[in-house]
Amino acid sequence: MWIKGLFTNDILIFSVISSLTAQMLKVILYFVQKKKINWRLAISPGGNPSSHTAAVTTLTLLLGARYGLNSPYFTISFVIASIIVVDALSLRREVGEHSKTMNEIFWGTAWGKKLREVIDIKIFEELIGHTGLEVAAGFLWGLIIAAIDIILYL
Repeated sequence: MWIKGLFTNDILIFSVISSLTAQMLKVILYFVQKKKINWRLAISPGGNPSSHTAAVTTLTLLLGARYGLNSPYFTISFVIASIIVVDALSLRREVGEHSKTMNEIFWGTAWGKKLREVIDIKIFEELIGHTGLEVAAGFLWGLIIAAIDIILYL
């Protein structure tokens, strides 16, 4: 019975759709800019738009629309969404910048080459966090997906 609930829960479904379509938008936008396809962006934790922001925006707006802005569901979702957005803009972005610097040191200098001869160093993932514009695009995408759900189900 609970499995049926997963497949009939429009708030869950549209939040997942918001995230997955935002991930695909990364591939599409990259193709428009660079004229080549980068499928790795479909699973990337960074880039434009922020799929995390899109998902939590859709979730929060739908919970607010369905249960009210004074409901505990909206409150919990709003707090968690705020943490996720701040994390994407600050901590995860900073980790991406550190990765970029470390890659430059380890892969772009003679010292890094000597160090790689002694120990195994991997290339660090650089596209981790988001710029303000990427988060704003994720918010807008989440708003659009939430609006579609509201039109269909409310």
